[in-house]
Amino acid sequence: MNQPIPAMGAMYQRRRNRALFDGSVVMVLAILSNFPVLYALNFPGQGLLPWISLALPAISVVFFIVALKRAFGQPEMYRGKILGSILGVLSVLLFAGSILLFQHLKDLPKSAAAPQVGQKAPDFTLNDTGGKPVSLSQLLATPIDTTSGKAPKAVLLVFYRGYW
Repeated sequence: MNQPIPAMGAMYQRRRNRALFDGSVVMVLAILSNFPVLYALNFPGQGLLPWISLALPAISVVFFIVALKRAFGQPEMYRGKILGSILGVLSVLLFAGSILLFQHLKDLPKSAAAPQVGQKAPDFTLNDTGGKPVSLSQLLATPIDTTSGKAPKAVLLVFYRGYW
């Protein structure tokens, strides 16, 4: 009858809040999904990448809500009040940033001055590899084949993106 009553802490073993870890992993994946390198790769289903970049932060927010509910609802059993709060705020900010980025990427204006397919390009002058200026009208007027004396019908323009 005179047995000692176990302390409240001994009855409950404090457990790690697994939702914090899962939310952190999903948040890191969300950050990695926004790197431009992924958009340069050609893989099946690449059109889903913007939607995935939007869904992953939302999933991390859900994990952190579950983690915070556990940590504040059952503090004697689950850990992670401080870390969960910090990571939860970061995931909400990441989710809000993803929504803003997703919305503003659609706002890129169409270039009205750009030539359309089949439309004649405006005349321009650029330097060739030797540093001499060459214009589009000069390229179209100069015969390629000197025996026939016929000017070319078209000029292929290739635009390279990047830094040299």
